[in-house]
Amino acid sequence: MNGWILGLSLQLLAAPLLAEEVMTVIGPVQQIEVIEIGQGPNTAVDRCEEHSVSAEEVADFLRHAIVITNRQEHDWYLYSPCYATGTLTSRYGQWHWLLRNMGTGWLTAVTGETLVLGDPRQESSLEGD
Repeated sequence: MNGWILGLSLQLLAAPLLAEEVMTVIGPVQQIEVIEIGQGPNTAVDRCEEHSVSAEEVADFLRHAIVITNRQEHDWYLYSPCYATGTLTSRYGQWHWLLRNMGTGWLTAVTGETLVLGDPRQESSLEGD
């Protein structure tokens, strides 16, 4: 019985948790799926296991995110090694997303092109320091 409950729990975690369309920089998306949470280059040191996001939180980020350059990501946002990954679907096919816990993320098309995104609500410029 415990194996059945565990299997059902894992299926529910892997299922898309967002049914409605979300307007984003790549147009409307749906089926946001969270695949990995609590990731980081050195999870033992970075304590990334505590970093968790839901499909709703990814949707909220994507609703507000704008396309930024790598330089703007460096200059205007704080860095965190912790991230979550997943997939989403748009009219242009499936995309892979990566979301860091400090307001930045990436959207990568199946063809390999990557957009760097930032949430202006989480900007943290060092300007004036």
